[in-house]
Amino acid sequence: MASADQFIASLQGIDAQSFANEAERIRARDAVFEALRRIQSPWDLAWEQNWAGPVTNATIKTLIDAGVFSKWAEAGGEPITCTKLAELTGADALLLRRLMRLLAGQCLVTETDEDTYARTPWAATLADDPPFASMYGGFYHELQSPLFRALPGFLKKTGFQNPTNVNDSSFQHWRGEGANLFEFIGTNPQLTSHFNDTMECHSKYNLTPWVDIYPTDTVVAARRDDRPLVVDVGGSKGHDLKKFLARHPDVPAGSLVVQDLPDILKGVAADLPPAITVRPHDFFTPQPPASHGARVYFMHNVLHDWTDDRARTILQNLADAMDKGYSRLLIHESLVTSVKPLARVTVSDITMMACLAAAERSEAQWRALVESAGLRVVRIWRPVQSVESIIEVEVA
Repeated sequence: MASADQFIASLQGIDAQSFANEAERIRARDAVFEALRRIQSPWDLAWEQNWAGPVTNATIKTLIDAGVFSKWAEAGGEPITCTKLAELTGADALLLRRLMRLLAGQCLVTETDEDTYARTPWAATLADDPPFASMYGGFYHELQSPLFRALPGFLKKTGFQNPTNVNDSSFQHWRGEGANLFEFIGTNPQLTSHFNDTMECHSKYNLTPWVDIYPTDTVVAARRDDRPLVVDVGGSKGHDLKKFLARHPDVPAGSLVVQDLPDILKGVAADLPPAITVRPHDFFTPQPPASHGARVYFMHNVLHDWTDDRARTILQNLADAMDKGYSRLLIHESLVTSVKPLARVTVSDITMMACLAAAERSEAQWRALVESAGLRVVRIWRPVQSVESIIEVEVA
């Protein structure tokens, strides 16, 4: 039997850069997580879930609001004392010390000496990538946290039935009858911004880029000049089109189209390159003529927001705009495996339940949904150790 010293020694020097590729890092991360769960006692788990998690999020948001991470970066990012952070931010040094030692206890910053802290990659990212901090702002505190607090009460009220009605979900239990999630997000400017930032981060950090899963050279090779190349349906800030453009920088101006609701697209055009054009659109209505006949219609984490009847409407509107034999629909979504589904997929599944009475789908469910809209699955592209796959679809 190994001693604690032997176990600890085996972990020294291992970090995110220790692995040959991202798939290997994820395999190791998941194995370490499973080992941690086996080592933890029931009390360890309860403490982590009910004390450490909530207080850590509150601490992080406070330090972001005080400007600690941004000012730390501006000062050079080297190890720093709370006295110096207080000078930089105007916050009370004792308060900062109490908050920073909480983060150190969670291994989010590193205490190198008494009251002296070094940045971890996480702490650096909070400053280097401004959208990253948005997850701890309006997204968590104004949406996720209250929504999940409402979920147990909602499910109890329904007699613990599986939710299937988007107008009667945990969201309405929290916000009131008639409330709509996307209207709530779109009419709150800070939440709109933070929600879009969070979706960008989700795409950037949590998921394998779609251009690394699907052979996008075939998209460009089949381009026709008289129609759009890629239409990103429900594309938020256009982050997935930016990935395509980085891979194929020579596509013509305006050939990439990002669609979303007008409130979601407010101010987005100013940050987009000429190749990407903004076209407000409600995907529950027919595609506008200017978007007909595209080589690719792309949807990333759109259909998991909707129950089958609503998702079918979206798909049928796209089918009507597609050219048979030419157009492709790429659905970039999670597939729930029948045995040991990924934790990130099951977390997303309950998130969809709380937000919209929706769900993640299995392969069989995806195929049935696609076929019910007059389409057919050509192929499912499955990257190793990735949260999501790409379901390639054409007109049947």
